[in-house]
Amino acid sequence: MEFITSTVTDIFFSVSPVWRIILVFLSAFAEGLPVVGTILPGGTIALLVGSLSEAGFISPLTAVAVIAVGSFLGDSTGFFIGKYFKHVRWIKKMVSHERHQTSWELFDRHIALIVVFGKLIPVVRSAPSFFAGARNVSTKKYLLFSGLGSLLWAFAGIYGGSALTRVFGPYAVPIILGILVVSAVVALVSKKRKKKAE
Repeated sequence: MEFITSTVTDIFFSVSPVWRIILVFLSAFAEGLPVVGTILPGGTIALLVGSLSEAGFISPLTAVAVIAVGSFLGDSTGFFIGKYFKHVRWIKKMVSHERHQTSWELFDRHIALIVVFGKLIPVVRSAPSFFAGARNVSTKKYLLFSGLGSLLWAFAGIYGGSALTRVFGPYAVPIILGILVVSAVVALVSKKRKKKAE
């Protein structure tokens, strides 16, 4: 276990401090994008960065700020993509079909909860941004909720990873990497099941 921790730490610490910030930002941004965010287990990446921050990889507050901004911009991009493509036939059919109206009404009614807390749910976390745009949710309202959710997610990931390191010591990184692998497998399996169901 200590070998895994030291190897991962050596790899991450071989990157210059500026590139560390850029990589953390890009992972948070990509994780907020529709489709890409379904595959990328960004919450786990935040846990890993939080764990590494205990060893001085990046300041926890800097990591929170970088991840919150990256996540917010990624989600906002997904939202505006949804708004732009809402007139595409299959998207329009998906968000306005009578069969799904009860679900969409729930989505519209609970948009604040979905956007803020949906960010903490792996696999599905990047989908609400796109559908909020396609459902014509108010831009101001969406950006407010997305900003709150991004900040919450960044704090939870960074300080959660930091707490795991304090509790599990050298075992924290392998545990987080295990969660990362499991999240990726769950994302792939659920995607295959959806394709089979269609």
